[in-house]
Amino acid sequence: MRVRVWARLTVAASALTLLPWVGEASADTAPSGDHERTNRVEEVQVLGRSVDGRRIVAYRKGPEDAKRTVVVLGQMHGDERAGVTTARWLRDRVPVRADVTVWVVPTMNPDGLARGTRTNARGVDLNRNWPMNWRRTGRGITYSGPRAASEPETRAMLRFLRRVQPDFVASLHQPYGEVGFYADKPRLFQRRLARYLHLPLRGIDIGGPTAPPDPNPPGDLQPGGADNAPTMTGWYNAHFPGTAITVEFREHPTRRFVRGAGTALLRAALAD
Repeated sequence: MRVRVWARLTVAASALTLLPWVGEASADTAPSGDHERTNRVEEVQVLGRSVDGRRIVAYRKGPEDAKRTVVVLGQMHGDERAGVTTARWLRDRVPVRADVTVWVVPTMNPDGLARGTRTNARGVDLNRNWPMNWRRTGRGITYSGPRAASEPETRAMLRFLRRVQPDFVASLHQPYGEVGFYADKPRLFQRRLARYLHLPLRGIDIGGPTAPPDPNPPGDLQPGGADNAPTMTGWYNAHFPGTAITVEFREHPTRRFVRGAGTALLRAALAD
């Protein structure tokens, strides 16, 4: 296992990937298939540190130079804990195919996790702090910070995603029980993901710009391209060819669902 600390932005091509899951099937069972699988963490990277100095850590499973890359972010809001369990289960218990790279970041808000708060230690909602149509909001649970990317946690993930440029990113949240839809991203992956997680597929409105009309909407649409909201998924989808999706678990998901969700994410990302 290698350990790296990334102190500045570097440019490299990487890919990340997640594993398969069918509905409520046991997460203890590895997905079937002909591909060789491994459950070993190959590399640990410290992406940066939080306001209070806690480490933000990414774990790689699978080869560094695979043709497909997946990133799973378990938590951005510190009081939404189910995604952390999913990420850790994926890291520790789910074998990944040897032809994909899977990066698991259990939390990018370790201070909020420790405090049990949505925001980071400075009271900033990290999912309103991204440099994508950023606008300052008043203090409260959705405070955007004094400027775009003002927070060290946001900057750490910015550097990481710019360097890795995954094919798929899943950002796990609670409690609305839905999979976010992006009108300008491949719909097959989004629909597979919603189906495998048994969650509805629809746009997630955070009060941003009005989405463009769509001839075949699966519900309300998430804005696309330059209209994206100042969230991590909005920023990534506007700047990179890969697909970043917000996954909202329900408020009280079952243990079986939380453990199996990581495998479902991988199954949706790896299906051809």
